[in-house]
Amino acid sequence: MKNRLYLLLLLIFSPSIFAHLDSAYYRSASDGFTAKPKWMDTLRDDIMLSEIALPGTHDSAAYKNFVDSVSTQALNFDQQLEYGIRVFDIRVRHTSNAFALHHGSIFLDVMFGDFMNSINIFLSKNPSETIIFRLKQEIAPDNNNTRPMNKTLEYYIELYKDKYFNLQSMDTKLGDVRGKYMILSNNAAFHNYGLAYELTSIQDNFHLKTNWHLYSKWEAVKTQLDRASNGNNNRIYINYLSGSGGSFPYFVASGHSSPGTSAPRLSTGLTTPGWKDSYPDFPRTSCAGICTISFEGTNILTRDKLKYYNSLNMKRSVGIIMADFPGESLISHVIDNNKNLRK
Repeated sequence: MKNRLYLLLLLIFSPSIFAHLDSAYYRSASDGFTAKPKWMDTLRDDIMLSEIALPGTHDSAAYKNFVDSVSTQALNFDQQLEYGIRVFDIRVRHTSNAFALHHGSIFLDVMFGDFMNSINIFLSKNPSETIIFRLKQEIAPDNNNTRPMNKTLEYYIELYKDKYFNLQSMDTKLGDVRGKYMILSNNAAFHNYGLAYELTSIQDNFHLKTNWHLYSKWEAVKTQLDRASNGNNNRIYINYLSGSGGSFPYFVASGHSSPGTSAPRLSTGLTTPGWKDSYPDFPRTSCAGICTISFEGTNILTRDKLKYYNSLNMKRSVGIIMADFPGESLISHVIDNNKNLRK
């Protein structure tokens, strides 16, 4: 009896022993990324932006060495662009007539001008590409401004006006916006400068009460993947793989017990065959008669779903995929989802 109990405990907790390395989740800029600065050059000019599968990042500026509850990215803006990211989540606070980039109340030690400079340099070198960013007021302005927010945005646009395209329609053709950046406006003050964010189809169920709500988050992601792949070609679909609250962002992305790229998975505490119908998409690990049901991150689950989609002759793409700590294989499989849109 004691031996059986020992075996059961070993199976439940063994996922915290063995490393789990999967290229859909990279926690370090030194992990195995490959350069993809011109991947959009393979796409036809006549396709609409709404038809394209685009890799993106959630809370794109949270890439410095912050605590686990704040960090969401391993790559800075230049690296994200070089490795294939084309959609950004930019959250600002209006301060001293400038935009500071924030995660909630936390200043991320990066300014909006830094982001704009990065995309300007990138687009100058890679005129085949296009960049979209969500622009959101993350926190109320301070008292050090002498102009409204929209005038500060106009100031930035004027600095980079040769690269700016005022996106107001989802059926805009890629050929019309190569070498340009566009805004998805997530604030009424910005609506004259880009497409209203709420006009798109969005899945952003970001709050997890506990780690055990990860499966519900995955179900929301999976539903949006199916909705987009069977959806209207004239509509932009946005799918956030990210989550936080009662879970760390790295855990939602990876299922890991700690942030490292090859950290071990966490166990759900359930085993088969007793709970064989629980969490059907989560992996069964450490099997020796009894299997542990381990957590799996949304990055890995989404990459695997994309593998399946990419093996089919799909009606349309999965749209925009916004991730925390996206790894090489997640980015590549989003890009490969455009195979029917290539020249």
